[in-house]
Amino acid sequence: MKIEKSGKGLKLGIGIILGAIVGYLTSNMQLWFVLGIAIGSALEYGAKKNHKK
Repeated sequence: MKIEKSGKGLKLGIGIILGAIVGYLTSNMQLWFVLGIAIGSALEYGAKKNHKK
């Protein structure tokens, strides 16, 4: 039996972390945290769409 690990949410987490880092560096956490979530969600959606082909 082969065990596969699910990568669900990995790209979303990376987007949130990057958004938090950029937000801290630019002193604009609210904007970059939300943009990090949006970018991570877009990457997750794109990965799911390409995976189905």
